[in-house]
Amino acid sequence: MAFDRVIGQETPRERLMDALKQGRLAHAYLLHGPPGTGAETLAVELAKAVNCLEGDGEPCQVCRSCRKIAALQHPDVHVYPPASSSKTTRGTDTGDNDEDEPEDRSVRMDARTERRITLTGRLAEDPYTPLDLNKNDFISIDDIRELRQEASAKPYEGRRKVTIVVSADRMNIPASNALLKTLEEPPGALLLLLTTHRPHQLLPTILSRCQPVHLARLEEAEIRETLVTRFGTPPPKAALAARQADGSLSLAILRSAPEGERLYEKAAAFLESVHADNALGLFDAVEQLAAAHKEQPVVERLIDIMLRYYRDLFLLIVDPSITDIIHTDREAWLRQTAARLAPEQVETGIRALEAAKRDIACNAHLQLALTVLALRLRSLPAKTVQTVR
Repeated sequence: MAFDRVIGQETPRERLMDALKQGRLAHAYLLHGPPGTGAETLAVELAKAVNCLEGDGEPCQVCRSCRKIAALQHPDVHVYPPASSSKTTRGTDTGDNDEDEPEDRSVRMDARTERRITLTGRLAEDPYTPLDLNKNDFISIDDIRELRQEASAKPYEGRRKVTIVVSADRMNIPASNALLKTLEEPPGALLLLLTTHRPHQLLPTILSRCQPVHLARLEEAEIRETLVTRFGTPPPKAALAARQADGSLSLAILRSAPEGERLYEKAAAFLESVHADNALGLFDAVEQLAAAHKEQPVVERLIDIMLRYYRDLFLLIVDPSITDIIHTDREAWLRQTAARLAPEQVETGIRALEAAKRDIACNAHLQLALTVLALRLRSLPAKTVQTVR
């Protein structure tokens, strides 16, 4: 199977390999799908394939070119992840920076460059690893200007220039318009690869000029096997992580790591406090959660975990005999809680969680947002439920 570093995704892998072998690769592809399904990995493997010194279409993984690209240190392969600095946010970058003080602009660019190098290094370690982007990470017009300048030059070592724009939906409007110029008049040696799990946030004109490649959620068995064979995860832990990953290898990697286990424990403890008859314990749980996790990506991940708990609650309410729940490690607590709720109450809880996630993404005060969430969830008329550990 082509691109063997990519987990699953047989159809997109075969499609791209066929296009490569037949010499009919498009100049731009949009690799899109749920987070953790392999868009960045597929982009890196395609970059290897077009520049592999063996030249048979399939990356050999051992030649000088493949090894450089794997480390994201090839002079003809450039990666642009979203990045932030202390002085620039997604909303304030207008593309017109002529009035900046030279020293301020230098500091800002140095911070963005450092952030970009850090994120690129994480991708080089393993493209499936979650990047933990925050709300200020974005792709600026300066990034696209650099991209255009690099793309206009001839390849240094390889056959083609390859540019990978990670989370392309995080381009602001000036950057999107600048990229559009490259898509309209692409240099002959450039292969442009955009990755995103939110294609609807890209400009329609960009979407229309890229060949879409959809990546589906991974099978539970694929994730479980990968955790065991590639990451050395013990089989029982791999099985639980794969079940709770919602088709995302990135989530499974996080779930099986110590910090991921702690996140799941805290999400469960928060929900147990919500549904227990202990108001003081509830506010303590809110305070502890807000104090321990101030970064937006981590808090959003906690809420996503809670949403999956509510998914299990809904299924158990509709059919108590069901066995297809995600959180088998909390089954006793889930069944006890589900017995005291109606489907409409769980739906209300899901809406409250989704609203909290939106509020936090819009820079709401974290402890206040979590307090409002806890009170909304607690307003569901659930009776006392014994905590199950």
